[in-house]
This record gives sequence, C-alpha cells and structure tokens, in this order.
Amino acid sequence: MTQHNYLRKGILGAVAGAFVAITAGSVSAGYPDKPITFIVPYSPGGGSDQQARRLQPGLEKALGVKVRIIYKTGGGGAVGFGELWRSKNDGYTISNVVVPNIVIAGKKASVGFKAGKFSYIGMTERAVGALMVPKGSKFKTLKDFIAEAKANPGKITVAGVGSTGKVNMAALGSILNIKYTYVPVSGGVGKMIPMLLGKHVDAGMTASNHAVKHRAKLNALVVAGSKKIPALGNVPNEPKWEYMTTWGVMAPPGTPADRVKILNAALLKTTRAPSVANAISKGGYENLYQTPAEAAAYVGAAVKKFGN
Repeated sequence: MTQHNYLRKGILGAVAGAFVAITAGSVSAGYPDKPITFIVPYSPGGGSDQQARRLQPGLEKALGVKVRIIYKTGGGGAVGFGELWRSKNDGYTISNVVVPNIVIAGKKASVGFKAGKFSYIGMTERAVGALMVPKGSKFKTLKDFIAEAKANPGKITVAGVGSTGKVNMAALGSILNIKYTYVPVSGGVGKMIPMLLGKHVDAGMTASNHAVKHRAKLNALVVAGSKKIPALGNVPNEPKWEYMTTWGVMAPPGTPADRVKILNAALLKTTRAPSVANAISKGGYENLYQTPAEAAAYVGAAVKKFGN
C-alpha cells in the first residue's frame, strides 16, 4: 500500500473516530430542552401525589424545564407503572415508584411490565405501616381492636390499597392472631381516606406519613417497626410487623445512563434542599438519598422478598 493510501486511511479513521466520539457525547447534549412528564400512578392526595408535588419545584429549577404532573390511576398502581413502561425512553417521561407496590402489582402476568427492568433514578423517602381508625371510632386502642376482632371474627372491615394493602394487613393480622374482612381500594390512599372519614370501613391499612397528615381526623392504633414516630406521639409499635413503604422516581427501561445521571443529580439537589428535607422528615418519613445503582439494588432486594 502506498504512503498516500496509508495517509488517506488514517485520516478516514480519525474522522470516523471523531464522529463516534461526538455522537456518543451528544446523547445528552442540551438535555433536557423541553418539558418532562411526571406520571403519578395513584389518585390526588395520596403519598405519591404528595411526593411529586414536593419534588416538582426543585426539579424544575435544577433541570431548567417544566415538570408536568399527570395521573394514570388504577390496578394498585399497575396502570401508571404500565404507562411508564410503554413510554419513550428518552428521559422526558418519569414516574413515582412505590416499593413494594410495584413488585406486588408486577407479579400479575397481565400487567405487562417487570419491576426490576425500569431505569431507577433514586429513592427519596420511606414510611412504616400504620393501622388507622376515624376519630370517634369505638376502637380507642389496639387492644380494643383486637378484642372486637376475636369476639366477632371477620366482622371488622379494613381498607387498603389493592393487593399491596392485602399483603401488609395479612402480615399484621397474623401477628395479632385476628380475622377481619379486607376491602381493596383502587386508586391509592387518596381514595381510601374518604372511606375512613365517612366510616364506610372500620379501619385503614396505610403508612405513617398518612397517619401524620390526617391525625386531626384519624387515629393511628399501631405503627410498624420498633422506632417511634415523634409526630404521632405515643402510638404503640409492633416490632414484628415489618411493613415499610418506599417512594422514589424512575424512568422507562433503557433510558440512557447519562440522562438518568442528570435526573439523579437534580433529584438529590431537590431532596437535600432544607425545605424539602424538613417536609419529608416532619411528615412521618425517613429521608433517603440514593444513586441510580443503589435505587436499582433496593428494588432488586424487594423483588427477591416479595416477587414469589
């Protein structure tokens, strides 16, 4: 081969290499440059809606674009999770993720998504389980509740969000050795609270953040775990009850890693801002700050625990 051909081949190779480098580096060039859609898989007023509303202003400031919240409810969150699964994986559509809800909902073959396959941006907060009754209920204490359930097996009605609430209430029921009637609610805790306030059910299976938010009208009889919830005063704990709900943010499967990294940086900046961090902790939650890898591992552990 002549020197000219070697030179020509070298130049072409350099140009091709430069093109690849530019192309690879341009995946997130200018991202984001248009509004981002934030899917909330549960009804307004619930934990996911509260999370999205808390995060929205900070994410908009950090990313420099509008974040539009939309609701895709039903199926214990499965409708919204499925909507995200089918969305374009370009970083312009994100969603709440709720653990273990997404794992339990994803066990049904009909939902069409796999919990472990989404692109996880980060978990932001978690809350322990709480069993609540409306103020004015005849159940003033957990002892009252247990005594009634044992005197009239299956007569007490307990509402919860879909199959997730069923699993968590079953765990508490087993610990307390009681029988009750479970009432599944589709659409999230936002739909369940009016049922409690209207006394259409005797009790509600939810999380400590809801017990804090609605403590003026609802009483918590017991919370999960051994750690006291300061905002709930002297509500007793059940250490054997391991119910924990965790909220985070995710994107469709295959979202470019560099865009996930940008979203994660914006999320961490938002949740570390004192106004947001304080709102989370005062709301009955534990603050979480995760990398995408840590969030994916967190969901992976839940898949192993709840996926069978």
